[in-house]
Amino acid sequence: MSLLRATALLLVAALVEMASGTNQTANNTVKCPIKPPCPATIPISWWPTPPYIYKGKDNNQVQGIFPKVLDKLFKDCCGACVNLSYSATPFNDSEEVKKNVGNNGTLVSLTVYGDMKEVRFQNYPFYPVVESPGVVFIVKKEDSSAAATAVMQAVFQGWPVLLLTLIMAALSGIIIWALDTYWNPEEFPRSFFKGTWEGFWWAFVSMTTVGYGDRAPRSVLARTFAFVWVLIGLVIISIFTATVTTSLTAISLSNEVKLYGSEVVALTNTEEQRLGVKSNAKVTEVPTVEELKNNVLAEGTKFTGALLDSYVAGYWADATENPDGSAILKNDNLRVGTVIDHQFAYGFVVDGVLNDDTLTKCLRQKLNRMETEITAIIQEKARTMEDPSQSAAEEKTSNLFDAKSPIFQKAIFTCLGLVAALTVCGLIWEFAYWRPRQPKEAKTEVERIVTPETSYENLVAQQCSEIEEAMMNEVQRFYVAWNKKLEEVKRRNCQMSASDVNVMGMGTESRGF
Repeated sequence: MSLLRATALLLVAALVEMASGTNQTANNTVKCPIKPPCPATIPISWWPTPPYIYKGKDNNQVQGIFPKVLDKLFKDCCGACVNLSYSATPFNDSEEVKKNVGNNGTLVSLTVYGDMKEVRFQNYPFYPVVESPGVVFIVKKEDSSAAATAVMQAVFQGWPVLLLTLIMAALSGIIIWALDTYWNPEEFPRSFFKGTWEGFWWAFVSMTTVGYGDRAPRSVLARTFAFVWVLIGLVIISIFTATVTTSLTAISLSNEVKLYGSEVVALTNTEEQRLGVKSNAKVTEVPTVEELKNNVLAEGTKFTGALLDSYVAGYWADATENPDGSAILKNDNLRVGTVIDHQFAYGFVVDGVLNDDTLTKCLRQKLNRMETEITAIIQEKARTMEDPSQSAAEEKTSNLFDAKSPIFQKAIFTCLGLVAALTVCGLIWEFAYWRPRQPKEAKTEVERIVTPETSYENLVAQQCSEIEEAMMNEVQRFYVAWNKKLEEVKRRNCQMSASDVNVMGMGTESRGF
């Protein structure tokens, strides 16, 4: 009897406890209700697209723009106690996310590319959240010597104008010789070769300036032609200068990025990769931003640059929230070539019980009202890829005479080497060849002039003696030279007439004198 009574008491206590628990659960449900058709836990599949969604430094908690937006969105439409469960193992790219929409109990899939006006992805509701600010084209910073090389190429590319200049100068030289050689044979000799060369020299120096001054036309016709030629020369030189200047301007300001036919690199299965394909660029796909950077910076790379979402590029250029604390794209040799205006949106897709008209209406209304909040979240999470202080054009022009430029250093050292070598050659020539062959009287005169003890009478006597010696030497050299010529004439004219012999005899008597 006592055993039965004890059993009954235990049953009553259990029933009371169960009733109490049921009432407590009911009270909790009333305090934190879950709005249908939402489940208490919403499983989410995703792929890392920082700063839109990524794992934080602890490598466990999912962070980014989307987690904050979705948390606010589903708590407003499903209840404050709804739990968003992100898959522990994210997918590798957007294509894997698309293929697994609705699989393995997943109710939300993100991030999915679309348009801000789209409402469906295949047969599922699509919710665009963030519009991309554009695609940045990341390029390698130009080598400091590239600008100087481009300048030299621009100068050499103007050779047709330079050739025309030389031809017209030669033509002008012939004309000025023909017009002035009769009245001015000293400066423009009657010989065609000598005269036209002097004419070419005059025409060339008169083209760029008012002339060198050593040659000047004297006749009226020649001076009239000189007026015309100076004006023509100014025009020709202006054309040549304008050609080189235009080439330099085009080089320094040519920052236009042409994807058509260019070798570019982009992340696998991204909207940037599809943009490159649409632009008919030769796109190479890589799985990580690290490989993307290495391909652009590689020595002798074939890639013009890399395509990357603007927010993604800013995230990888800042080490604040990166899991490993590294800023992969923060590199002095990288710069933003341009920002391509390519409109697309990042959004999410729902499936299963969440594919409900009432919930869809609520989610879209909340998204439209959250525009200000989404903008604030983007401002908090988004970073920018810092651009160099100088523009690409400024870098090109400032590097023309950069002291660190290899081509500038090579030019300086080459010129210094040539100056040193020619100086050594000049010193060797002067001390080994020229000075030993100078007349001794020059040294005597120098010594005499600098001797302070020499009297005025002695100085005059020495000068007279030196002048006399110099004259005797000159007469002696004259006599030897003409004597050689006379002997040569005798040998050549041994068959001459007697009258000629008499003349030669007179010359011999004169020599004896």
